[in-house]
Amino acid sequence: MSRFIKDERGQAVVEFALVAPVLLLILCGIIDFGWIFSAKIATDTCAREGARFAASWSDYESAEVETANKVRSVASSIIKDNITTVVSYSDADNPAAGDVRVEVVSEVRSLTIVAHTLFGGPVFTLESAVTMKVG
Repeated sequence: MSRFIKDERGQAVVEFALVAPVLLLILCGIIDFGWIFSAKIATDTCAREGARFAASWSDYESAEVETANKVRSVASSIIKDNITTVVSYSDADNPAAGDVRVEVVSEVRSLTIVAHTLFGGPVFTLESAVTMKVG
């Protein structure tokens, strides 16, 4: 009986079974964080490119539509399907004399259930706004 008690052949398997769920949770968290962070960077880039485009666009009547098209053209595939763009000028009577503000809102789904469980939903809304001088 004492020989059976001192046998440690299954020790590593038991330790791995105890640690594996924690390691899997950390791995899934890293994957979700990277995915959402990448989508946030893409949203920021779209807002910056949209503001540059709107600041140099001379036809203010069609600026919102054309800026939205430009934003979609530079958007990465992560956010391309769920993106909205709002363009507003600080001086509505004379847009060339003021600033333009471009707001981009995108939605991205988490890849694993970890972010869904921790933050209360599978969809994350990311927002970015950039203001530039028109001219």
